[in-house]
Amino acid sequence: MEYETILYEKKNQIAYITFNRPKVLNAIDAQMILELNRAADEIEDDAEVRVVILTGTGRAFVSGGDISLLEKGTDAPYQLYLLHDKLMRFLLRLEKLAQPVLAAINGYALGGGLEIATACDIRIAAENVKMGVPEVTLGVMPGAGATARLPRLISKGKALEMLLTGEMIDAWEAYRIGLANKVVPEGEALAAAEEMADKIIKNAPQAVLQIKNGVQVGMDMSLEGASEYCQKNCMMLFATGDGKEGLRAFLEKRPPVWTGE
Repeated sequence: MEYETILYEKKNQIAYITFNRPKVLNAIDAQMILELNRAADEIEDDAEVRVVILTGTGRAFVSGGDISLLEKGTDAPYQLYLLHDKLMRFLLRLEKLAQPVLAAINGYALGGGLEIATACDIRIAAENVKMGVPEVTLGVMPGAGATARLPRLISKGKALEMLLTGEMIDAWEAYRIGLANKVVPEGEALAAAEEMADKIIKNAPQAVLQIKNGVQVGMDMSLEGASEYCQKNCMMLFATGDGKEGLRAFLEKRPPVWTGE
């Protein structure tokens, strides 16, 4: 399948989505929104994909929405809503993917770009990265979930500070407040994400899937309900072939051989 605004490839059980509009710092336009959803279709239908990595070409991860597109939308707000809703639905799909999703943040992650990053499971940032949600400085606000996800990832107060001032933060501040899992030297975000992906892939597929599902579903449940959901998934894994293989391999002091069953 051909893409114009992103690159999509798969290798070593990793699916890569690379934002590819470097001349405009990978700003999101209508075509990119459609192509991101097409890439999600491919991932959802591909049982070989174990981990997904998102990154960008050039100096940006994603610099936000294409301002010319947004400005035109002020004259046709309902049409802008229909398009923007496809972006929001993509982020919800990203969160619900069975596979862990890693953001290799290589440069600017602003506005919609930061919203995409917050919909990923793990964020690795290069030292040169700048993150922010500057929409308030344009007289608008983030529209693809920043007001929902940021307070869940960092403190409510820090989220409001970022949202209400529109100021950017650097990679080390993002790490300090829990927005970035790891900071690496400039140019090494993708390699670090691949290294983490390899560690995940070495583990049993069903266990990885159920752990992500347990966290994702449990976040919206009571502590008691989430704990019971966790226990049921855990007990189910003991009955799988990989669950039996993992325990047997430990006792026999050998590496496990996973089958995904």
